Amino acid sequence: MIKIKFSYFLQIIGLIISSFYFWACNKGVTGNFYHNMTAQFNPYFIARNRLDSVELDIFMTRKDNYNRVLDVVPIEDTASLRKYDPKLEDCLKKAYIVHNRHEESKLLDASYIIVGKARFYLRKYEKAIEILKYVNVKGKTPEDQNRALIELLYVYTELRDEKAALAVLNALRTRELGKEKREFYLARGHFFRRQNDYLETAKSLGSAVLEMPRGERRGRIYFILGQIYQRLGKNDLARRDYLEVLKNNPPYELAFYARLYANQVTEIGAETDTRKAQRYYKKLLRDIKNKEYQDKIYYEMGVFALRQNKVEEAMANLQKALRVPQPNPLQKAYTYLKIAEIYYKPLRKYEDAKMYYDSVMTALPKNAEEYASVEKRQKTLLEFVKYLNEYRLCDSLQRLAQMPEAQRNDYLAKQLIAQETKKYDTEDSLRKVQEKLAARNRNKKTELGTLDEQLQANTATVGWYFDNPTAVQRGLNDFKRKWNNRPLEDNWRRSNKVIIGNGSNPQTPEISEVKIDPIEIRKKAIEQRVAERTQAILVALPTKPEQMDSLDKRIETDLYELGKINHFKLEEPENAILDLEKLLQRFAQSQYEPESLYILYLANQDIRNSTQQQKYKDLILSKFPKSSYAKILQNPNYLAEVRANDDSAKAIYKRAYSFYEVGNYTQALSELQVIKQGYAENSITDKVELLQLILDFKITGKKEEFKITLEKFKEQYPESTLLAYVDGLIKQTEK
Repeated sequence: MIKIKFSYFLQIIGLIISSFYFWACNKGVTGNFYHNMTAQFNPYFIARNRLDSVELDIFMTRKDNYNRVLDVVPIEDTASLRKYDPKLEDCLKKAYIVHNRHEESKLLDASYIIVGKARFYLRKYEKAIEILKYVNVKGKTPEDQNRALIELLYVYTELRDEKAALAVLNALRTRELGKEKREFYLARGHFFRRQNDYLETAKSLGSAVLEMPRGERRGRIYFILGQIYQRLGKNDLARRDYLEVLKNNPPYELAFYARLYANQVTEIGAETDTRKAQRYYKKLLRDIKNKEYQDKIYYEMGVFALRQNKVEEAMANLQKALRVPQPNPLQKAYTYLKIAEIYYKPLRKYEDAKMYYDSVMTALPKNAEEYASVEKRQKTLLEFVKYLNEYRLCDSLQRLAQMPEAQRNDYLAKQLIAQETKKYDTEDSLRKVQEKLAARNRNKKTELGTLDEQLQANTATVGWYFDNPTAVQRGLNDFKRKWNNRPLEDNWRRSNKVIIGNGSNPQTPEISEVKIDPIEIRKKAIEQRVAERTQAILVALPTKPEQMDSLDKRIETDLYELGKINHFKLEEPENAILDLEKLLQRFAQSQYEPESLYILYLANQDIRNSTQQQKYKDLILSKFPKSSYAKILQNPNYLAEVRANDDSAKAIYKRAYSFYEVGNYTQALSELQVIKQGYAENSITDKVELLQLILDFKITGKKEEFKITLEKFKEQYPESTLLAYVDGLIKQTEK
């Protein structure tokens, strides 16, 4: 009887629970409570934890490049993010449960935001944008709407969509932010950092850091602020923020760089300050914990010396950074870059700069923000050095060809011996350094050995040596390291030996050691190199007038190109003047004279030499009055007018040319008159003039007059690109 009553009791309890469950799933206060509770402590909780763990791992495993201003949010590249895909897919599934089963939950919008962020990390940017926009429009609370916009800003920043990102920023500025204020400042700072707008980045991060609790992330933001202020030349603010990093319990690497850069921006007011800073660098070098940062320390010592205009000391420290055993490859690229920049300016040794820029391009990652500017400068120097070397070669060959034979041979011998001796000694010293480093690495490996070898050696049984294979193998390795591979023979220790028979028994040779004289080897090697180069130069010497003329043409072009590069790309007006004046003195009727005169006018304007500037202006106006350069000098608005008229003139010219092609010469001439009367200032004046000459000839058929007008055209437009075509027309009239 009791059992029957108890079963009824259980059925009633089950019915009540089922009724409650059914009731809870419907709308109402209790239903909302149920959905909120089950969503928060089940799918939403798991999805949020999955996403948090991914973001934490991205932050903790980041690889920061301390030679540039750090990213505010270290988002990894696409390839690196793929390892998180399984966890992010699971995060999506859990977040979608809230949508599918608990649509009445107040966490629905928060779950959608998690979906948007997960899609972002999964590189599904369009879908991420779609759902974040949905939350912004349909979200139930201002907080969720603001958070969706902040995440949307991150997406547009990553996509480099500046216009869309700015629209989001403007929308957020109009909203009242609560707890989202910190994330807004960080997202805004991240956007402007990607734009390399350091002032706006500093404003945003300066506000964000005040909202952040103490810890590594806050220390990192202070470090970025220090880097920005250091770049902007505000050393006092930079030092303040670098020291703030140390108050936030940073990891060792961040603390190391904060102290290093704080020392770098210390104001140097006296010699004692300099010595204090140098002692600090030496202290860092002695600290065994900084062994992996030695190349960076030497690099910063070089930068510190540059601040004091001690170029030689800076170069010495930078070279030490390169010679550190096993330097960091990325740091090596920036060390090459700093040396290249010093050679470029202030030393202005462009050939040396070019070699180091070449090294930078082989070591600097393509995604580095400096890559584009470095590549541009490297290409400029490559072009400059190409023309410079060709000019020197051609000029030297001409001068050597004009020397008497005895004088030429004496000159070559002295010059080439000096060059090849220096080159040989440099190569030999580099080889010795490399061998020394290699030997040091081998000795380290020999002393330490591998853990496996040590364990085997320690656990080997005592017995005959050759019963222990580990000991035998180690002995063989040690022998090869010391003696290399030697055949099993008598006198195997001797590195150099000759066999001399005794005439009676060829089976028993006598061994006599031959001594090697390194001085003699060096002398013979240099002599061989000098002989080879001398022969190559003698073969290349011009012996015929046409060969001298060919070299002249190359020299003319080289001087012109060097002048242009010096003025427009290297911004060296003095060198441009030297090159172009040499060109005009050597080649009186140079094809490059009009533009060379104009560049000389501009270069003298740059160095404020008004006398020479007026001289070249007068030459252009008197010798080339119809040239575009003369028009620019006479009318400062000439180029603006040309640009304004160009589109219209080109359209009409195209129409005129089409009439010419179908044989409607009268209509074509009419169109050309429209250009001359209404759009006189344009960049196709020579084309218009030539087409008119051709049309006149087609109508009149007078060959002699046509030839004369073509010759006048060449005089009127000496820099025209149509001159070769005109020469062809002249030849046709002569047939």
